[in-house]
Amino acid sequence: MAPGEIFDPLEIGAMVEREEIDWDDAGRPAGGFGAVEEPGAAPGIAAAAAADAGSPPPSAAAPSGPAYLDDSGMSWLDEADSGKRKSAAKGSSLFDEEADFFDLAGELDQELSQEPVFQADEMLVQQEQSLEEIVEGFKRGVAEHLSPTDYDTHFNLGIAYREMGLLDEAIGEFQLSAKDARYLVSCCSMLGLCFLDKGLPELAVKWYRRGLEAEGVGEDDTLGLLYDMGCAYLTMGDKAAAYKTFVDAYGINTHYRDVVARIEELGRPH
Repeated sequence: MAPGEIFDPLEIGAMVEREEIDWDDAGRPAGGFGAVEEPGAAPGIAAAAAADAGSPPPSAAAPSGPAYLDDSGMSWLDEADSGKRKSAAKGSSLFDEEADFFDLAGELDQELSQEPVFQADEMLVQQEQSLEEIVEGFKRGVAEHLSPTDYDTHFNLGIAYREMGLLDEAIGEFQLSAKDARYLVSCCSMLGLCFLDKGLPELAVKWYRRGLEAEGVGEDDTLGLLYDMGCAYLTMGDKAAAYKTFVDAYGINTHYRDVVARIEELGRPH
């Protein structure tokens, strides 16, 4: 090869065929391209010294990493193909793991689908039984430990029972608390609401009247009892009594709730 000429690796095969490269006994190119010399040594000195000593020239250490270029100069293509095969194998392994994952998810879904299903009616019955048992146990505890004269606690129990929809229990607590004058008006109002909830407006009117007749009833309580009693009369279908009751409330406070609209809606009954 002429000095200064650019070497083309692809021409190695052709050079071999033309026997332009000399090879040593170990099958390595002697001098020229591919010969390895010690750094800093003049070309051919190491080989000459070895020849004079009657020993073979020192062999060059093989470079780390990929092997030497093959005769065709295409070993880098083989390495690239090998890398592609490894990447493909790794990708295949990854997809296999994903497939296993999805299979596991399917098996879990199948397991869950085979769990026993509880009937809604059976669960509802169990809940109702549990609620009744709790209420009965609570009532027994109240009867055993609560004094009948503890009107404050009985009044609060009545409110709690009504909020729970236990109207009969609430009515009993309010009737007991009404024995205390401090709770009479409030109990009359709550008893009226309980009887309206039970569809007994006649009994609601009775307790509203008793509250209105109580001694020392205030203006706010009077307005509330009158308004609720007018609504009870409407429930009974007695428009004349309802009109008169709303007019009585209007006579005390013209701005109380929607009493004006109630009166206009009913008009003067004939």
